[in-house]
Amino acid sequence: AGAPRAPSRIARASPARYPLPMQPDAPPAHFLLHVPKCAGTTVEAHFARHLGPDGFLLAPRWRNPLRDVIGNRYPDLDPLALRRVRVVSGHSLSRSLARKFTGREVREHVLIRDPLSYLVSFYNYRWARHDQRDEPAPPPFDAWTGTQRRNPISRFLLHRYFEIGYPSVYRLSSRARFVLLERAFARFACGSAWSRSDAAVANLSAELGLPTQAARENEAAARRFALSDIAPARQEALKAEHALDQLLLDRWKDRGADPAATPPDPAAAA
Repeated sequence: AGAPRAPSRIARASPARYPLPMQPDAPPAHFLLHVPKCAGTTVEAHFARHLGPDGFLLAPRWRNPLRDVIGNRYPDLDPLALRRVRVVSGHSLSRSLARKFTGREVREHVLIRDPLSYLVSFYNYRWARHDQRDEPAPPPFDAWTGTQRRNPISRFLLHRYFEIGYPSVYRLSSRARFVLLERAFARFACGSAWSRSDAAVANLSAELGLPTQAARENEAAARRFALSDIAPARQEALKAEHALDQLLLDRWKDRGADPAATPPDPAAAA
């Protein structure tokens, strides 16, 4: 488990007080998309620690059944209370939160991961929950992967951040999902592999005048399973089953914050 995060300041919304006027000199707000098992806890803890509750917001979860249909909503957030927020993150971050930052540029950042190491990490996480909280133990890895939805990283982004609810997300072909995410990533301020999280944190921290080195958080003390435990043939099969996530990682892993490193338009990519 990671270190406790600094609480975020949340004020009740006052609809009559917004939309706010344009703020040409206002600093940008940075949206850090927290994809599960992609170093998000380390990134969040760093900015929460150094920005404090006024400068860092952990996006709150909208506890409404419609969340899975239309995406997260933020009825209790007051735009005036967010004027000093510089970084927003969390599993419940959706792009509609940008409406609360009227008059400010919103810069989006994402870290993604290859499907093999993602599955191994998530499998070890399930074992950790068993060891620490007495939750049910997962079955053997091959049986467990057979129960997992395909392309979990792209599906999480489409559903949680881009607010494509169920069942709409399932009506999208793999090609449509790929094109949507590629064109969105091309507009992001930063996008790269989770293994480059140190560089991503350092780059943004330098821009914000913060310490550039993040302390590691949420690293499993004991790992029950390793990538090397997967037979080569099974590794190739898993890559094929999660081909969309693998393709996105292959194309964006080295892009970082350099627009010149943006891959070519998806029309020529697949």
